[in-house]
Amino acid sequence: MTEPNSTTIPPQTHEMTTNPINKTGEQRQHRQSKHPDAEITTTSWDNSDTESELSKNPKSISWCVIFASALANFSDGYQNNLVQGQGVHDMMWYMTIARGITGVGVGGEYPPSAAAALEGSNEHYDHLRGPIQVLVSTLMATSAAPICTAIYLITLCATSDNLKTAFHAIYAISIFLPLFVALLRFNMRDGILFRRNNFRNQFTPPYLLVLKRYGWRLLGTSSAFFVYDFINFPNSIMSSAIINEVVPGKDVRQTAIWQFILALLAVPGPIIGSYLCNKIGRKWTGIAGWIGYIILGFVIGACYNTLTSHIAAFVVLYGLMQSLGHMGPGATIGLMSVELYPTAIRGMSYGISAAFGKAGAAIGTQVFTPIRDAAGPASTFYLLGGLSVLGVAIYWLLPEGRDIDLGVEDESFGIYLKGKGWE
Repeated sequence: MTEPNSTTIPPQTHEMTTNPINKTGEQRQHRQSKHPDAEITTTSWDNSDTESELSKNPKSISWCVIFASALANFSDGYQNNLVQGQGVHDMMWYMTIARGITGVGVGGEYPPSAAAALEGSNEHYDHLRGPIQVLVSTLMATSAAPICTAIYLITLCATSDNLKTAFHAIYAISIFLPLFVALLRFNMRDGILFRRNNFRNQFTPPYLLVLKRYGWRLLGTSSAFFVYDFINFPNSIMSSAIINEVVPGKDVRQTAIWQFILALLAVPGPIIGSYLCNKIGRKWTGIAGWIGYIILGFVIGACYNTLTSHIAAFVVLYGLMQSLGHMGPGATIGLMSVELYPTAIRGMSYGISAAFGKAGAAIGTQVFTPIRDAAGPASTFYLLGGLSVLGVAIYWLLPEGRDIDLGVEDESFGIYLKGKGWE
C-alpha cells in the first residue's frame, strides 16, 4: 500500500535498482525517523501492482492456508459419511488434497518470510541478523513439535483416550493459527533492501545470468537442504513409530509422553546454534552439528538392542542427536540459503533450496520403512551417520555468510548485471 506523502521512485525498464544501503547514512536515518516520509517506497509497493508469482502475494498465500485448514476440518466433520459411503481410502485422499493445498500456501509463504526476516534484522541489528534469523525460524519450528505433542496429550486426557474425539479436536484447533498468522501477514511491509533491489518491474528476470553467478552456491545450499531433510524428516515423522516399538505394551499415551520428551530435548539445539552461528560462523556451526549426527548415529545404531531395553537412555540419546541436528544444519541451512544471495533473488533462491529439501524429505520418508524392514531398526541410524559425512563435505564447500554485507552484495550483483549488458 502506497504511503501518503512518500517519495516514489519511478520504475526503470529492464533495470534493477542497485543502490546499497549505507549503514552510517540512509539506514541510520531510517531507524531514527518515525515520519512516513522517511520510508522509501517504489511503484511496486502500490496495491494496483499485480504479481504473477504466488510467493509475492501474501494475502493469496494466507487465504490458501486458511482454506486448506477449513477443508481439513470439513473432512473431519464428515469423515463418518466419507468412510461409510466411499471408504477410508477416499477419506484419506480428501485429507491429502487439503494438506497439499496447505503445502502450496506454506511453501509460497515461508521463503519470502525467511528473506524478510533477514532483511528486517539487517536494517536494525545487522551484527545479530544470524541469531535473530535462527530464533524466528528454526527455534519456532522446533518448539512447535513439543507444543503440538502437548496438545495431543491434553486432548487424549480430556477425551479419556477416545482417539476418534481427539482426532476431531486436534484438527479443529489447527485452524486458529493460520487465521492469526493471516491477520498479521496482511499488515506486514517489505524491508528497505527489498524495495530498493527487486525484479518486480521486470517481465523476465535474468535467470541465466543469475545461474551463472550463483549456480554453484545454489547447488550447495540445495544439496545441503536435500541431505538434511532426507535425514531429519523421517527421523522426526517416524519417531513415534520408533518409540512405539520400545514402549512396553505399545501404550498410546506412554508413547506420546516419551515423544513429548524427545521433542523437548531438541529445543535447546537452535538456541545454541543461534549463539554459535555468530561465534564460530555459520559453516562451522553446521559442520559441528553434522559431526554430532555422525557420532550419535553410529553409537545409537551400534547399541540399539541395548538402548531399547532402557527406554530413558534411548530417548535421551535420540533427543541429543536431534538437538545437535537442529543446532547445526537445522539452524544454519536456512540462514545460509538467504544470506548467500542478493536481495532480488533471495526469496527465490531459498525457495529452490527448500524445494530440494522437501524432495529429500519425501524420498527419505518413503525409503525409511523399507530400509528398516530389510536391514533392521538400527540400520536407519547407520544411514543417518553415513549421510552426515556427505553433509560435512557439502558444508565445507559452502562460503561463510557471517561477514557478508547485504547492501554491498546487492551493489556487486547490480554491477555484474550491467556489465553483462542487462539494463
